[in-house]
Formats: sequence, C-alpha cells, structure tokens
Amino acid sequence: MDGKNELLEQIRAVDFALIDLNLYLDTHPSCENALKDFKMLAETRQRLHKQFTERYGPLRMIQGATDDCWLWVNNPWPWDNMRWEELKGGMANVGLRQENRIPDQY
Repeated sequence: MDGKNELLEQIRAVDFALIDLNLYLDTHPSCENALKDFKMLAETRQRLHKQFTERYGPLRMIQGATDDCWLWVNNPWPWDNMRWEELKGGMANVGLRQENRIPDQY
C-alpha cells in the first residue's frame, strides 16, 4: 500500500471511530472519557486531513477553491487510474464495451 492509501485508511479509521463515539455521546452525554476521546480523535482527524490535502490535494470539493484556481479537477479522476485490462468481464467496464451498449432504437 502506498503512502496516499495508507493515509486515506488512517482517515477512514478515525472517521469511523468519531462516528461511533458521536452515537455513544448521543446517549451518554456526560461520559467524560468518551468526550475526551472524541476531542483527541477530532484533532487527529484534522491533522491527518491537513496532511493529506497538503500532499495529494483536496479530499472534498469545498476544499478545492483557492484565490487563483479551482484545484478539485487537478487530481486524477477515479477512472483515470483504473486498469481496464484487469477488469475484463466485470461490471466496472460494462458501459465501455460495444456489445453491452443499448441499441439506438431505444
């Protein structure tokens, strides 16, 4: 796994824990340990998110706006990095194969 994917995995794990703690705090609002953990994870998430954005670009569309350009479209699109040859026969490229296209009369 490369650094980008490792960082994304860390962000996902922290996000999952934050959502779980959020739900717990909804029913246990005075639990000091959960609140302390939530604050610590929120800071960790913010640090990881900033680190990812600085290295690889915005994770969310709202972060793509700067004073001089729109960064959201500078990164590869999801399909730009797909290896179509490895996906032959799968559903990922159904729309790309001529035999699977809907005839013009429909």
